Amino acid sequence: MGRQWREAEKPDDSAKHCCGDEMSRTDDADSSEQTLISNRQLATAETQRIGHYLVLAEAGTLQRVRIGAGGITVGRHPECDISRPLPDISRRHCRIELDGDWAVLRDLGSTNGTILDGKRITGQVQLRNSSLILAGSLRLRYECRDELEIQEEARMAGELRRALDYVRAILPAPITAGNLLAEWWFAPSATLGGDVFGYQFLDGGIMAGFLLDVSGHGIDSAMHAVNVANVLRKRSLPFVDFRDPAAVVAGLNALFPMEEHSGLMLTMWYFVYDMATRRLGFCSAGHHAAFLVAPRSTEPKSLWVRGRAIGMMPGGKWTQDTIVVEPGSRLYIFSDGAFEITTADGSSWNLDTLRKVVGNSETATEAEAQRLYQTVRSAARPGPLEDDFSVLVLHFT
Repeated sequence: MGRQWREAEKPDDSAKHCCGDEMSRTDDADSSEQTLISNRQLATAETQRIGHYLVLAEAGTLQRVRIGAGGITVGRHPECDISRPLPDISRRHCRIELDGDWAVLRDLGSTNGTILDGKRITGQVQLRNSSLILAGSLRLRYECRDELEIQEEARMAGELRRALDYVRAILPAPITAGNLLAEWWFAPSATLGGDVFGYQFLDGGIMAGFLLDVSGHGIDSAMHAVNVANVLRKRSLPFVDFRDPAAVVAGLNALFPMEEHSGLMLTMWYFVYDMATRRLGFCSAGHHAAFLVAPRSTEPKSLWVRGRAIGMMPGGKWTQDTIVVEPGSRLYIFSDGAFEITTADGSSWNLDTLRKVVGNSETATEAEAQRLYQTVRSAARPGPLEDDFSVLVLHFT
């Protein structure tokens, strides 16, 4: 069939000979016209994919608002497209409209003015991609983005939310009664890191617990963290005594080599507490120190032993340390997202900064994990935290 079709469509040589160059020029003109039409359609399609957006960062989350043909009004009045009941925002503060391919910003006679990239505007100003708009204390960022890219981000965000739901589902319930109390605070970053923690009681009045942090961000890191946590929760490491922190770490290292898990490795702080003897055994695999605060003390004690991260290399040996815990002590176990932050003025926290916050006994409460989060959140620059924030606090009665 293919050969017959090609022969039937084959042009007649005699016709080509009669028309000569004139026929050739006509074909060239038709081809050029088709090319021009095709290019115009492509350009139109590209233009239609571009969208104009305002991005708001509030309460640790991002909200993206599309700027349509009718524009967007920002102000305190409830009828504004973006309305916030803030005292430093005018009832109708500013307006963003589309002018052809551009978005333009106009102040509406606001009391405190509209600030664009650090300068108060007058009249109407064209916006550049990623321009920062301040309407009082409300921060808005303008974006000119490919709508297909936005749709892909929304799809990825949906997958991240499902992964986050999975992580939250395996976090333990707080312990609010008994000789050992446990509380925690978990605040994921916008891109979801690899933090997971947990604890459980073993036989003989012994509690085992952990906090781990997988390298990288995103769905792969989060799900790898969940897989490791499930192994610990179900105690499914063969021939491993879960009362031995060093043996647990070595068992995980053998089970989760990074070359078999998309190059992902993890750090972990694992502990075992014997309620009868008040002895706390612990092992840190590539993880920073935990802090133990004795009663009436303002100087946290660092609990740390050297050990490489899990999955980095086959084999290896980890060691553990033990300490007797006084009644009334508090143990703080946390991820690096609790202290690796950039503040509003551009400076950086470190582990010693968090140590001082932990040691401030005057502000210590029964909800220590929440206090630490609120302290970090108020110190960090606006917007979502750069990494997962995870803090586990044990109260020894």
